[in-house]
Amino acid sequence: MGRARKVIDMQIGNISKQKKMNRKIQEEKIKIDRDALMAGAPSWLSERAAAEYNRVVREAAAIDMLDNLDMAVLAIYADNYDRYLDAAEYLRENGQTYEGKFGPSMSPYVKIAESASNQIMKCSTKLGLATTDRLKLIVPEKESKEVNKFLKYV
Repeated sequence: MGRARKVIDMQIGNISKQKKMNRKIQEEKIKIDRDALMAGAPSWLSERAAAEYNRVVREAAAIDMLDNLDMAVLAIYADNYDRYLDAAEYLRENGQTYEGKFGPSMSPYVKIAESASNQIMKCSTKLGLATTDRLKLIVPEKESKEVNKFLKYV
């Protein structure tokens, strides 16, 4: 498998006008409405999670990256973002261990933070929140190889 395909607007190499137009059309075909996404965060998200949800929607709108089908993954991302911050705040204030019945024990908030950060990473990859992830989201079209025009003389 070769390099991840770039969005046509980010392409800097030599590419014919026809290929450029074909790729632009292909990219437009995968776009869906954004109206529900732009309406705001789901009501079940906490205030902090809703703020993160709306921040991502606002930032992604600049490049028309997300659409209505991304709502569930974005809500899961925002919810885990809030959960991670809660756990991190608790750990910062109380430490990673507590005095249990049989001596020092690992705080359950360590596991909560770890689980939330794993979900954040999985969701952010699916949503393309990092530049490298966005470049992987474009599905490459099989390009046919040009036939050698000199083969007929062999």
